[in-house]
Amino acid sequence: MMSAISSISLLTNLRRTAPAISAIVFAAGIVVGSPAIAQDDAPPPSPGDNIRFGYVIHQSADFGGHIVTQSGSGAMYDTLVNIQSGPRLIDSSYQMVAVDRAHAILFDHLSSSSFGYGGDPNNATFMTASKGRIYNFQGSFRRDRQYFDYNLLANPLIPPESTPFIPILNSPHLYNTVRRMTDINFTLAPLSSISPRLGYFQNINQGPSGSTVHVGGEGLLIQNVRISTYVWNAGVDWKPLKRTSVSFDEFITQYKGNTTWDLTGTDYNLSNGEPVSLGIDISSVWSAPCAKPFNPDGTVNPNCSGFLSYTRYGPTRTLLPSEQLRFQSASIRNVTMNGRVMYMGTTSNLNNFYENFNGLNSRAKDRVELETGSASARRINVNADYGITWQVTPTIGLSDTFNFWYFRQPATNVFTQTNHAGTSMLNPPGAATTTTTPDYQALNQKTKVNTFLSTWDLTPRVRLSVGYRYRSRIITDAGGDFVPIHEDAALFGLVLRPVTQLRVNFNADVMSADNAFTRISPRKRQHYRMRTTYNPRPWLNFAGTINILQSSDNVETVEHFAHFHDFSFATSINPSEKWGLDLHYAYDSVYSRTDECYISSAPVAGAQPSPSVCMEAGLPYQSNGLYNQPTQSGTIGIVLTPIKKFHATAGYRVSAVNGDAPPINIRQVPGSLQSQYHTPYGNLAYDFTPNWTWKGDYNYYSYGEGDTPIGPTLPRDFHTNNVTLSIRYAF
Repeated sequence: MMSAISSISLLTNLRRTAPAISAIVFAAGIVVGSPAIAQDDAPPPSPGDNIRFGYVIHQSADFGGHIVTQSGSGAMYDTLVNIQSGPRLIDSSYQMVAVDRAHAILFDHLSSSSFGYGGDPNNATFMTASKGRIYNFQGSFRRDRQYFDYNLLANPLIPPESTPFIPILNSPHLYNTVRRMTDINFTLAPLSSISPRLGYFQNINQGPSGSTVHVGGEGLLIQNVRISTYVWNAGVDWKPLKRTSVSFDEFITQYKGNTTWDLTGTDYNLSNGEPVSLGIDISSVWSAPCAKPFNPDGTVNPNCSGFLSYTRYGPTRTLLPSEQLRFQSASIRNVTMNGRVMYMGTTSNLNNFYENFNGLNSRAKDRVELETGSASARRINVNADYGITWQVTPTIGLSDTFNFWYFRQPATNVFTQTNHAGTSMLNPPGAATTTTTPDYQALNQKTKVNTFLSTWDLTPRVRLSVGYRYRSRIITDAGGDFVPIHEDAALFGLVLRPVTQLRVNFNADVMSADNAFTRISPRKRQHYRMRTTYNPRPWLNFAGTINILQSSDNVETVEHFAHFHDFSFATSINPSEKWGLDLHYAYDSVYSRTDECYISSAPVAGAQPSPSVCMEAGLPYQSNGLYNQPTQSGTIGIVLTPIKKFHATAGYRVSAVNGDAPPINIRQVPGSLQSQYHTPYGNLAYDFTPNWTWKGDYNYYSYGEGDTPIGPTLPRDFHTNNVTLSIRYAF
């Protein structure tokens, strides 16, 4: 059932999109490419250039196709790769550069590129055009097929005593949508002191997906996703001084949510022949009055929870106007500054919410449940930051950055619920009980952060930095909760260059807080990073990284601890133009544990009696909520060019996880926490004429979950050979 909190969550997500999207668009019918910046001087034509209509023209196109042979789980292959057999436009590009820019009328530079058309899950077109100091245009169109069907996600797995036993072979929350994004950005007079800008962004995400609803049983739903976001942007850049610029932007963002939910189907029948669904958790252990879900003749027991029909929709409309003022300046000697102020006043409305359940909720003894209503929310958001850096002497620098963020998010809703009593799906709905409930919610947060940093070049090869960061957060809500949080952090940095070929960077950030807002919010955090590069020869490079992040919240009934550790190494060997070798290895460890109090008829292995505060709340068991995901990954790649016309690459990529988590279901299996993913590859290219190239690519994809049990679902392992053949024409 919907509430005003849903609108609040929506606004929280959308708030992040508006300032980040400086829009972009695409001119329909033109195949497009990489960014271009208006320039005054064009390179002179080279001998053999294709010159037409006063432009040097370069064009290329790769035509070919994929040949795919696949065995194992098609759902997992489509989730991870989703490249299918068929012809493709592998790649194309087009570029026009004016020979004499002074006589070019519409543009003096035009470029475009495209890839993936014909059936690939990701395809895109990019375009840029410019005319000297007059304008600069950038546009793009992208289409992404988003498919996800990991069959353990949201899968109840069906208890072993179920009669009949019907495993769910696909995820009840599978996802199969298409996202189409169009971007435009147009700048007038980009090199002038005043440069107006216009932009537009459109993101439409639609398609079928799965969902569930709990009304007595777990009903399986088809979720028809339709989400649209539109952003209009108008801005201007002003350069009053040589090294100072001021920018103003107005963003208007519109969000439309038109997703609907319906029952997927009815797999069984009542004794009167009416179709009915029991959902996806069929079990012989049912609370009274339903001892067993089926009659001896195979029809459904009408006293059990079931779905005759279900429909839900809740059209949501959100308008997010926002204004942003930015500046940056280096006009004062030895001083650089930058700042930003943004204001957003957002309104979100959920009108005509409708949810109708027709069937039987045997626990609540409801035959029909109908809920209607509306909700609205506001979000007033103010962001500001200012930073200044002063180079006091050639070896000493000081910097200070202040960030401010304040938002208020009030929301109201009014919902009316009508329940018709009943104890059997064979009988019509009984007496109705109607309840109308208004609600008010609010969430406010004020955050202030100040970071001070000093740097000192002890020698030309040693730089030391020391700093301090203070963060204050005050969170309040409509229930009167007042949560102040204060954080203090020490910052340390060191850059060493003992010899010209070796560079070592080390940074440390150690934080302590006096409070936490959530159970996994840290009161203590330590973050250590070290990056090393070594170039003993111009053709030989080594790089290494250590990244250690640890956090904790050590209070009773929480005892949260988490870490992320990353150790990686890479080397590149390129002794000549004829061959090169790249190697990479990484070890990542993601770990967390948090005390969890719960009630269960079958507690998980290792459960302990909970503390008294949990006992008083009726939660007798406690476990540590362990999650452990150690991952190793490695790659090796070689590039060969034995002769000028022949190019080849080959390599191997592998990722292996050996993790674990406490089981919360008697049929739970490790799944992807104990898995391996192998992707060797190779490709060849041969320039058989000056303008024609033959290309062949081979990729092998292999996913497996080792010797671990697969549970009641089909194996998720797959193996796939993917061959791509194409021919490239370029002039």
